[in-house]
Amino acid sequence: MPGTLAGLMRPTADHIRLDHRRRSWSWPFLALLTLALCGGCAAGAGPARGLADPAHSVWPSPAYPDLCAPIGVDVSTTCLRLTLGAIDAARAREGVRPMRLPSDLARLSVAEQLFVVVDRERVDRGLPPFTGLSVRLNGGASAAASAARLPARPGQAFARSDAEWLGAAANGLDADYRWMYADGPGSGIAGCTRARERGCWADRGIVLDRLGARDLVMGAAYDPTADPSPGDRAGPSLAATFAVGRGGTGPYDFTWAEAQAAMATGTLRPLRSIPASESDTGIADPAHNVAPTPDFTRICANTGIDDSARCIGAVLDAVNHAHALEGIGPMVLPSGFGELSVPQQLLVAIDLERVDRHLSPFAGLTAALDANAQRGADAANDPPDPGRRYLLDDAEWAGGSANGLDAVYGWMYDDGFDSGNLDCLHPGAPGCWGHRKGILDNFGSGDRLAMGAALDASGDTHRGDGGGTSMAVTLAVAQNPTSAFTYTWAQVVAARERTTG
Repeated sequence: MPGTLAGLMRPTADHIRLDHRRRSWSWPFLALLTLALCGGCAAGAGPARGLADPAHSVWPSPAYPDLCAPIGVDVSTTCLRLTLGAIDAARAREGVRPMRLPSDLARLSVAEQLFVVVDRERVDRGLPPFTGLSVRLNGGASAAASAARLPARPGQAFARSDAEWLGAAANGLDADYRWMYADGPGSGIAGCTRARERGCWADRGIVLDRLGARDLVMGAAYDPTADPSPGDRAGPSLAATFAVGRGGTGPYDFTWAEAQAAMATGTLRPLRSIPASESDTGIADPAHNVAPTPDFTRICANTGIDDSARCIGAVLDAVNHAHALEGIGPMVLPSGFGELSVPQQLLVAIDLERVDRHLSPFAGLTAALDANAQRGADAANDPPDPGRRYLLDDAEWAGGSANGLDAVYGWMYDDGFDSGNLDCLHPGAPGCWGHRKGILDNFGSGDRLAMGAALDASGDTHRGDGGGTSMAVTLAVAQNPTSAFTYTWAQVVAARERTTG
């Protein structure tokens, strides 16, 4: 049958390797946490509830580092809600009530997120909040974040100051979790191999410093690509200053009063786990397989590759019918799509499915990942693990597809119960919509997002499909920035611009 997905029949273990997901700060942390520049740093410990240091670092539950983007910025609502869930669980161990944050926290800058969550940590423990993000302190923090260092002392206008720098923070809540709940024994932080060592809970002590009740101001800045640390190179860099002014500490870029007003209109709901019916980016699975409309399996060739305009046009119409059912705008293919190689078609189609849902595209195809995908296509199975040079990888394979767009249609819209996906033998099985979840996974953004794709024109060896097409893709996040692409998303964008205007 043309365009069938019988080739999706394979062991569940090879279906999608989410177990290879790992963020740059696994436990113990690999990210650099540095403190100091104190004008008299006060310890965070104290008799009030929630001020005493925890006995040890608290592993986040839910394990948001395994569910958010593996590296770089992640201010998606799903990631923020998962991190908030972990913060609330850690606070409950200290007898501190759940944290209230603005429902539109994802719209704030990372610096503003940090300011709000730090003030919440303080206010919920009976400490006065910082009044606002000082324009002056933000400037110093910005220079520090860009240079991946601590902010300099802010000068005589401030009576006291503490400073922080943190690499590999995904967002403001991630930074707060690490400073407040993962800063002690068991964290891997230098100078804190056992309880009560000098280096333990120093960052927490700064956040909860007893600075007095007046003229408390913050500065914060975030550079998404400035961290030079090994393992985090070109990753995020966050710098912050906590200070007590001598009066006249404004103007402010953002204030606690503004944050309180935002919270009055709605609060962010914590998330304990991602529903089985959603991808890690919060995109819901279809309720059922979407029958292709029009039925391109009757229009495209019965066997082999069909990149004719008639076939591709029919598949595109079916994709756009499926898009409409989800309330998504129509897919626009670049000019000359049928003239592209199948691997290039796969990149285009997968990236468009992501971009049309406001997810970041893969930057392009690489020779190394193409070779990895080719091993899967030749074996009529998922590509193997591409190795430790990648922080995250998802693998997909399809047999019998007429072209790259046909394969992606199957992965995205015909991957549930009663499809060719034998990892979905009954409704609600863990493997249902696994290929779709892989395509819509939370890979983050930037040029570390790389892809490999391959075709074996007669490589399908599965029963009933012998000699049919075999297509495979490897979707990955590289440890280091990638530049050697064989075909890029930028080329796709340029071709689409020619198509539309």
